[in-house]
Amino acid sequence: MIIKVLVPGSCGELAQGWKDGQPFMITCPIGLYSRALVTDRTSAKTGLGKKAELALKTTVSYMGFDDFPLGLALESQLPTGKGMAASTADIVAVIQAVSAAIDEELEPEEIAEIAAGIEPTDGIFYPGIVRMNYMTGELLQSYGNAPKMIIAMFDTGGTINTIDFHSEYHGHENSPQELLDAIDELDRDFSAQQIGKVATLSALANQHLVHKPQLEEIIEYAKSLGALGVNVAHSGTMMGVLFAADESMNKVLEAAKLIGARFPHLEYFETERLISGGYEIEQR
Repeated sequence: MIIKVLVPGSCGELAQGWKDGQPFMITCPIGLYSRALVTDRTSAKTGLGKKAELALKTTVSYMGFDDFPLGLALESQLPTGKGMAASTADIVAVIQAVSAAIDEELEPEEIAEIAAGIEPTDGIFYPGIVRMNYMTGELLQSYGNAPKMIIAMFDTGGTINTIDFHSEYHGHENSPQELLDAIDELDRDFSAQQIGKVATLSALANQHLVHKPQLEEIIEYAKSLGALGVNVAHSGTMMGVLFAADESMNKVLEAAKLIGARFPHLEYFETERLISGGYEIEQR
């Protein structure tokens, strides 16, 4: 028996903030993944960090068992501490691989409950693009499938510990009304252009929490190159320059080169496409 589970990471969030006394985030899944592999050919556990080990233990208990005698291997394309949902992708991959091996895969709401009990969680495991409470995992809004967009990704440097960040931040004030109004508009206009507007407003609103040097200048220059806006990792170091899918990849790559030259503190990471969230399970 072999069970493979793929869970995507993210380029930060399309938006994050507070509304009516609760936190929210809007997912930004991309085509980089964590993969968990279960096999009955061994009992070894490899590649698991502390959070993934806790996910294993919690899932086994949730499924009504005391141990997990099968082999479990975890690997990831996602760097940690950058705001790319690396920990969430690892945790969810383990949850689904273990649950599928024991009985059957869990529903996203069940995944959310387990994952949020380990750390503040990204919603990349929900289908499509969603708005969710990242502290509880509660789904607040589902927008459907991701519109086609290209994201040129840059790292602003350093790392941020998500758990430490959220434990130290106690502000519960609402996000700026302009941002909340733009998010409400997504219910009627879930287009690449409106996403670019929301993402940019949210990036600017987050500056007093995790400052991104020269963000205003980067946004202005990126838009002059045809970008729809800029999104950030609100508790990480990653930044995305958002382009419509009808832009040629060569043009986006040239724009990324120009942005990197203009702002040398940015380290180009790679260019990805916005994808719909969820997970893939293969059993044989």
